Amino acid sequence: MKAPRFPIYIVTLLFVSGMLIAPWTQNKYFICFALIIPFLVALFKKYRVLAYLVFLPLGSIHLHQYYQLSKSHYSHFTVTENKKNLLLQLTQVLKPNDFQLRFYGSVVKVGDQKTEGKILISINKDSLKKAPNLGDLILTRISPQPILSRSNPGGFDYKKYLSRIKIYDQLKLTPKNFVLVKNKIRGPSAYLNRWNATIEKKIDQSQLSSASKNTLKTLLLGKRDALDRELVEAYANAGVVHILAISGLHIGIIMLFLGFVLQPIQLIPRGKWIYIVSIIILLWAFAFFTGGSPSVIRAVSMFSGFALAKYSRRIHSTFHLLIVSFFLLLVFYPPFLYQVGFQMSYLAVLGIIKIHPLLQKLWEPSYLVVRKLWEITTVCLAAQIAVAPLSIFYFHQFPGLFLLSNWLILPFFGLFLIASLGLVVLMVVDMEIRPLTIGYDKMVSCMNDVVLWIANQESFLFKNMRMSIAVLVIIYILLSLIYWGLKFQKIRYLTATLSGLLILQWVVVFEHWENSKVNQLWLLYQHNKTIVAHHTPKKLMIYSPQKITEEDRFINDFKNKYPIESVKIEAFKNTYVTNELRLLVLDEKAIYNIPDFKTTHLLISSNPKVNLDRILDSIGPKMVFADGSNFPWKVSQWKISCQKRNIPFVNLREKGAYSISL
Repeated sequence: MKAPRFPIYIVTLLFVSGMLIAPWTQNKYFICFALIIPFLVALFKKYRVLAYLVFLPLGSIHLHQYYQLSKSHYSHFTVTENKKNLLLQLTQVLKPNDFQLRFYGSVVKVGDQKTEGKILISINKDSLKKAPNLGDLILTRISPQPILSRSNPGGFDYKKYLSRIKIYDQLKLTPKNFVLVKNKIRGPSAYLNRWNATIEKKIDQSQLSSASKNTLKTLLLGKRDALDRELVEAYANAGVVHILAISGLHIGIIMLFLGFVLQPIQLIPRGKWIYIVSIIILLWAFAFFTGGSPSVIRAVSMFSGFALAKYSRRIHSTFHLLIVSFFLLLVFYPPFLYQVGFQMSYLAVLGIIKIHPLLQKLWEPSYLVVRKLWEITTVCLAAQIAVAPLSIFYFHQFPGLFLLSNWLILPFFGLFLIASLGLVVLMVVDMEIRPLTIGYDKMVSCMNDVVLWIANQESFLFKNMRMSIAVLVIIYILLSLIYWGLKFQKIRYLTATLSGLLILQWVVVFEHWENSKVNQLWLLYQHNKTIVAHHTPKKLMIYSPQKITEEDRFINDFKNKYPIESVKIEAFKNTYVTNELRLLVLDEKAIYNIPDFKTTHLLISSNPKVNLDRILDSIGPKMVFADGSNFPWKVSQWKISCQKRNIPFVNLREKGAYSISL
């Protein structure tokens, strides 16, 4: 067996595969066996190449090791019954809501014990005299509580998302139960953060419009929550949301700008390497200046390698650099593997590197303007081909006018970003020039108007698209086969592609057959609401005593999860009966003694004033549920009543939606 020409490819593939299968390889003996076997096989010269298989279990071990809690993790020292002082440091500011400020924090101490571990912190705005800042210390005696899972079918599972970045608990604080300790942090990172805050203050004091101020904060300061949610959604619907977040596009433009501005450095002795190092250092300074978010670190890591390749002229394969940076980032920070931005960023660059040259060869225009427009078109198409399946899988929609958006915005975006940098520099030195701010306001207004107009063409926005993980994997295998077929033009790739299409068709038919058999009763979670849903093939019946419309988010999420063609909202009932199910809804009317009705499942809603012990003894349900319309303290009491009788109890406020097969 021949060794691979480029070992990093097979190493990365096996290592990532090991990380992906890690949840199913927790048996230590199995992992040890998987480690030893490749080495034993490699003792035979003929099969020595199989030693690469060792990277498969290494990937699993690496992921398990990262998520294993250290001995100094705060959870080993916090005891609810014996409350201790918790000292926390605010490490990241999150988007606030109408009632709370939100942060990620690090638990510095529990009592006198030094600890570590990240935690979600929310602070009520009511009666809060002064908001905490990034880096501040908080002292409290409130104990951390587990993060609840409140997802409905197709909805975003916030608990799962946080667990992947090693956040498992939350602290809900009010101004009365914590003390704010100002922390004099020192070091380059703290300096850059303070500089970031200073520039944000100068932007707020400028004569720019609110839209321009928020755009500057988003593009240059990494304030992802600065823009209105409706505007961000419009950019997403237009297919250009990537220009809002600091991503590879921005870092690439800044890299090229720095390469142009710093060119005189090459004239001094050994200036070439000083020139390259200066570009890379400034890119990393920008990353930490914007807050050092994982997406920015990822983009700067990637383009540091590209800068080295471009300006040293010694590394000719950008694809090699892409794979190396991908591998190294996963080694240093495994949660990147689960982040949508990480996956889509690398796929987009991969599409541009591999697919764009093939599309570019289809036509070679003579005129410069047409040639540049064709280049933008092929770059956008290449990136979209690579990203579209994953985008549909996660976001369930596809912007049909993405090419028009990119035609209108991308040719000028580089100049717009550099203009934004220049405007901020002028603000820093207190040289705000009114004509420039007026011009910038008009640029931002024009860009937003174009995006809003495109986003309003709803007939070109394809929503509620569904794709299973099996279909996603097969589509990417097919794209790879088509690429290799076009590049190498060999019959075996055509045969493999046709076989893949047959497999894809079989999987789609199988999934359709599975969905045709569905018959479930769903108890859905919504705050202060009671919702029962009956899901049959392509139909969804909603029952609720509160006002529900088809535009509600949970219904749209359900459509993203299952193929629903019709939704009907019916009058609410307090009993739901099928062949084996007898569901009784116990609400504020407290009606439970129904003649000839044998209750199998009990749903408690709207805080009924009842003695649940007596009711449970009277009707003897097999299972009890409490939805989001009940007070938490009452739910805790009902749970104890059920536990005394060994009756399964489900709190939808903690567990999210629950399905009952009919």
